[in-house]
Amino acid sequence: MTSDDTSSKTPEDRTMKQIGASGIFVPAMGNGTQAWGDKRFGYGTSYTRDNLYAIYKMCLDAGLNFFDTSDTYGKGLAEELLGEFHRKDGRPVTIATKFTQAKLYDPNRNLSVRAVKTVLESSLKRLQVDTVDLYQVHYPPARRALDRYLDAMADTVKSGKAKAVGVSNFSTDYLRYSYSYLWSVHGVRLASSQVGFNLLHRHPETNGMLDACRELGVTILPILPLAEGVLTGKYRAGGQEYGSQAATLFRGASLFEPGESFFKAMRSKPYEMHREELEPLFDVMDAIARAHEGTIAQVALNWLIASDPLVIPIPGAKSPSQVTSNAAALGWTMSATEFRRLSQTEAEIRRAIGY
Repeated sequence: MTSDDTSSKTPEDRTMKQIGASGIFVPAMGNGTQAWGDKRFGYGTSYTRDNLYAIYKMCLDAGLNFFDTSDTYGKGLAEELLGEFHRKDGRPVTIATKFTQAKLYDPNRNLSVRAVKTVLESSLKRLQVDTVDLYQVHYPPARRALDRYLDAMADTVKSGKAKAVGVSNFSTDYLRYSYSYLWSVHGVRLASSQVGFNLLHRHPETNGMLDACRELGVTILPILPLAEGVLTGKYRAGGQEYGSQAATLFRGASLFEPGESFFKAMRSKPYEMHREELEPLFDVMDAIARAHEGTIAQVALNWLIASDPLVIPIPGAKSPSQVTSNAAALGWTMSATEFRRLSQTEAEIRRAIGY
């Protein structure tokens, strides 16, 4: 953040960003596909394959051609849909996907290089590409297995199947170790860290993750940048009621902080569900949104972008209006004063609630 009140970014800073030191440049905002093909998020009822294809094309029309997915999203259907849309549309895109560790019943559970390569080959087939731009370890393994995962991920770069590698849901210590190991043993730079980060979950600011990424030049891809929709304002006091799964989702989000007590999270009321207490924050967000002729969701995304040049939010979209709103967040920049006011208001609420 700059100390002036004019802008926290230049227009050039907000146009294209490099993922780590990979040489891969993407828009300042990407697209998450966690809901693609997943019935739990309404696929097949509130939106369909045709709806998603229209949304995909809208993203590209808006210049948002960076997509993050995983081998497990929609049980592989998210990758399949992304590959189908890319083939039909034909325009260039940047694709990040993830390797999710095998379950106990999976025959590939030995965590070998061959297992990672097998899963990657399946992802490439669904995506209909020969090489993926960014390949990420979806969850941190046990410490004793970490080197084997990193060896396997480095091999995907050496073989040309992936252009760069990243990690997801890693702690700061795991991130630092992974960066050092990949570079010293394989000469491969760790490009990205996908972590829980939004205006209501600011762990990277306090657990050393943001500092480590600055030091190492690692890009941060925030998970849940809109906090499961809470930061769109739709659940604020007097608004839409939380769904039946809200508490479970919000508790899961709180556990994105490595080391967070599972039992404490399960006993306490999720931070996002303190509707009345959070209302002052939404009042500030609403005022900033009006000043820039934007939306509360755009304020939340703008806050992330303003937090550091390394940050590239990847919000999801299941409707044309959400694509339009996400893209429009890049059309304006909050001031340093607005950034500080938002950050301070959230911190005061957190302290008052006792989180």
